[in-house]
Amino acid sequence: MANFESKNLELLLKDFYDLTGIKTCLYDADGNELFFYPSKLSRFCELLRTDGELDEKCKSCDKIAFEHCRLTKSQYSYVCHAGLWECISPIIYGSDVIGFIMLGQIKKSGAPSFPPFCATIPPRPSDELQEAYEALPEISDGILRSAFRILDACAGYEVLKDFVKSKNTAIDARIKQYIYDNLAKTISVVGICSEFHLSHSEVYGIFKEYFSMTPAEYVKKERLNSACKMLKSTALPVNKIAILSGIPDYNYFSKVFKSEIGVSPTEYRRLQPNDTSEGEK
Repeated sequence: MANFESKNLELLLKDFYDLTGIKTCLYDADGNELFFYPSKLSRFCELLRTDGELDEKCKSCDKIAFEHCRLTKSQYSYVCHAGLWECISPIIYGSDVIGFIMLGQIKKSGAPSFPPFCATIPPRPSDELQEAYEALPEISDGILRSAFRILDACAGYEVLKDFVKSKNTAIDARIKQYIYDNLAKTISVVGICSEFHLSHSEVYGIFKEYFSMTPAEYVKKERLNSACKMLKSTALPVNKIAILSGIPDYNYFSKVFKSEIGVSPTEYRRLQPNDTSEGEK
């Protein structure tokens, strides 16, 4: 996903929130959350979901809404089991539904001051739930209808379509491309986590499953592959190739290269059919 597209999407959702006070979430075609603003869950919903039974009810509401949108390819608004308004619009690319954009966790004007069933929910005391409930945005019918229309317009926004389309690409391919595009820069597990919204354990699990090595081992392998390609196809000095490969310390680069490839960078270049060497530095 290009940073330009991510920033444009974040600005779009931020502007929508600033205008309406309503949070927005973006999902892929399977209902997996990809992006949200300003938070994943309101405090009220967060507290409700600590109860296993209510968490399942929340998930069931979402699942029904996704399926309705997928079948009708049209916007769907409803009141969830907790009495809050939510609205979901399909993101259509060609003739396919590739994702969904949802706004929700809204109190409609005139709603009860506190849903009666909340007072019986363990283990959270009702006063904590009530405080979280009162903090939810309370929106009039007119503003809700306007927000729903804007939501549909957002669902047709090309940057949003591109974002979801790129997110539907297999995670291993996206991580591989990210590493390839950033070989000359510092690449860390923290950076990968941030770029793809993954935890450390998820990143290590992906590398183990798809690449059968750790992130550090894979990055080193790709840097050496890049160095080999440049040694074969260019006349760049070896120290320049070291920098472009992301290992700027020439001595360390030479040491790692020989350890992994079996010969020094200069010798590797000399062994190629067309000798493009111009000296080691």
